[in-house]
Amino acid sequence: MGLSFLNGLLLGGMALVAVPVVLHLLMRRKPVPHAFPALRFLQLRARESRRRLRLQHLLLLLVRIAALCLLVLALSRPVLRGAGWLADREGPVAVACVIDTAPRMQLRQGNRTRLDQVRELAADLFAKLPRGSSIAVVDTSGGGVAFAPSLPAASDRLGRLDTVTPAISLPTAITDAARLLESSSLARRELYVFTDLSQGAWEQPLSPDWDTAHPDVSLLFIDVAATAPQNFALERLGLSAERLTTGTPLTVSAVTHRVGPAAKRSVALELRTPDGGYARRGEKPVDWQEGTPGEVSFELAGLQPGVRQGRILVEGGDGLAADNAIDFTVEVGPPARVLTVGNEPVEMTGLFFVEAVAPLSLVKAGRTNVTVKLVPIAELATEPWDDFAAVVLLDPPPLPAATWDLLGQWVGQGGGLIVWLGPSAGSPAGFNSAASEAVLGGRLERVWRNSDRENFLAPTAFDHPVLAAFRRVGDSVPWQDFPVFRHWEFQPNQPEEQPAAKQPGPALPLLTYRNGLPAVLEKRLGQGRVLVVTTPVSQAADDPAAWNLLATGFEPWPFVMLANEMLTYAAAPTDTINIVSGEVARLRVARRDLPTVTVRTPLGDSFPAAVDQQRGTIAVTGTQQPGSYAVQSGGEVGGFAGGFSVRLPRAATDFQRLADADLPAVLGPGHRIVADIESLQRDVALERVGTELSGWLLLLAAAVLAADWGLANRFYAPREGADPEATAAVSFAESLEHAGPPVDIQPPPVPRSSSPATQPPPLPPEFRLPTEQQA
Repeated sequence: MGLSFLNGLLLGGMALVAVPVVLHLLMRRKPVPHAFPALRFLQLRARESRRRLRLQHLLLLLVRIAALCLLVLALSRPVLRGAGWLADREGPVAVACVIDTAPRMQLRQGNRTRLDQVRELAADLFAKLPRGSSIAVVDTSGGGVAFAPSLPAASDRLGRLDTVTPAISLPTAITDAARLLESSSLARRELYVFTDLSQGAWEQPLSPDWDTAHPDVSLLFIDVAATAPQNFALERLGLSAERLTTGTPLTVSAVTHRVGPAAKRSVALELRTPDGGYARRGEKPVDWQEGTPGEVSFELAGLQPGVRQGRILVEGGDGLAADNAIDFTVEVGPPARVLTVGNEPVEMTGLFFVEAVAPLSLVKAGRTNVTVKLVPIAELATEPWDDFAAVVLLDPPPLPAATWDLLGQWVGQGGGLIVWLGPSAGSPAGFNSAASEAVLGGRLERVWRNSDRENFLAPTAFDHPVLAAFRRVGDSVPWQDFPVFRHWEFQPNQPEEQPAAKQPGPALPLLTYRNGLPAVLEKRLGQGRVLVVTTPVSQAADDPAAWNLLATGFEPWPFVMLANEMLTYAAAPTDTINIVSGEVARLRVARRDLPTVTVRTPLGDSFPAAVDQQRGTIAVTGTQQPGSYAVQSGGEVGGFAGGFSVRLPRAATDFQRLADADLPAVLGPGHRIVADIESLQRDVALERVGTELSGWLLLLAAAVLAADWGLANRFYAPREGADPEATAAVSFAESLEHAGPPVDIQPPPVPRSSSPATQPPPLPPEFRLPTEQQA
């Protein structure tokens, strides 16, 4: 670390310090001789005053010299070298620029996007790098981390950056860039992070020990956030169902969110046409209020069978186009077939469940989503299952191991199994087997009895799809009106207890009773699902040994909802046709003889996807671009046609800026932030060139001049209560002291008079006042 001057010639101004010294010497008080009788006490006081004045004059002289020196130093612009990252400002530097390329960086303000501002700031930074520097441009798309071969190559990569759904988080990109810089042989390592400091960008904070882990890398955040954003946004798309029965209307809803002043703007619903265009099917005006979310919904009827895609969008443009539309995909077809198996008489034991999921009135009107076939338990093994989407076992007895094995194979290929356990299971020892535990994911322990009405279903969370519908009613569900008197205690298997030939993983509780024991459990088996309910719904209402009142209580609508949601979840294919960008889209292909299918992206590009012929599925991983994707193979006759839709995650369009109070916790306590080119240049100069001290020296010089003014006023101000005559006497005594030894003056003779004198006698001619002597 060293000190240098940008204007070294001005240091010659230090000669001006002689000015106050000369003035001090020239303006010293000159003594005036007086002839007067000895005034010893006045001369003593004069010596004390003279010492005090000498100290005061010396202090003022030093203050004025210091003020002149500080002014000269400030004009010379001293710079403290080595206060930044290195003392040598001309040496090459290793630079990494981490750029957030999430869709929210397309937010416009003043006809410029956040990404445009990043390009401008980064280009200015590149132009001022020393010769021989290494540059790396790192973004959140996950495209790899490496130094550019040259400055033009880095500039070209910067110009080609575009927004895309992040593949890695911003803290991860920063860590990767820091590791790249540490691999450089250059000693100077600078890391610049271009970010809008939004909540979406910083869902994960920077590691608290980042500075300790990367001590040789200097980190600077460049804020490119919009100062006054305005936007209309659609969030949280809702579909009444992803798979509809032909003739069933589709309800599409979305939440509206406004940033900016209140306004009116329409929201429209469009369906995709076979030629790739869109046909409008509805439009509604919406009043947008800042800070007040709204909701808009549409109902579509008359959808033709097949895969149907559409979108809901905001009319007109705004600051951010990425959140103005959300695409969706639905499948329309015949009702799903469900095989329901019960004990004899099956018409009675299956009555409550069948009426809950497929009421006779809706069946006659053709408005049910499922068709149910009832068979006795003895015909389960002989009934073909390939045409059924789900199998429901109502209070099954112990089944042979071969039947459990067949059920496991069928579920593994994508089927859904629901088991309502009841008294027909008999003893746990007779029901449990290795085959049953492999399918159900657990074993029966014992029957739990509650003689009173204090035990009932008690959901604690509604995150699972089976319980999601209950969010709308929340705590208003009267579960206590449908008590459970008996239920099986079901013990999920531990992972190591699973047979090696079966899919590992125990059953997981979805819903519990008030006593804390599991009521509904789920086990994933291959591509399918198994739901286990530990109490039955097959007993008559007048049965004195009934285990519960779930289906026989007064207005048992909670049971009807639960049964339908369970069946919808179990019977639904495992296809993922509405996903978040970056997730894997999985679709079942009816024809397993097809080697590949063609996927067409929303941008019009196409690429092949391999078909897993053993499972009859495809998996599409390139889902970064939001919109609707079409999947096709073969012709219209005998071929395969499908599709899926991709939407952006909420964080990708959340540009709400972090509060200043939250920045230290997210970026670290010692973070540095700049927001424009001037601040960036100043910060780089501070860290790379050094610290200029002129401003501080000017401030210090002003303080010294103020001190000079205060001291002068204090020293020369008349003291309160001082006697002018005494002061004159002291001055007179001081003059006598400087005039040498006193001169004896004989008093004049006083004439005698017989009468008292009324006036003082005149002064003798030889006596003169000091002023008269000078004259």
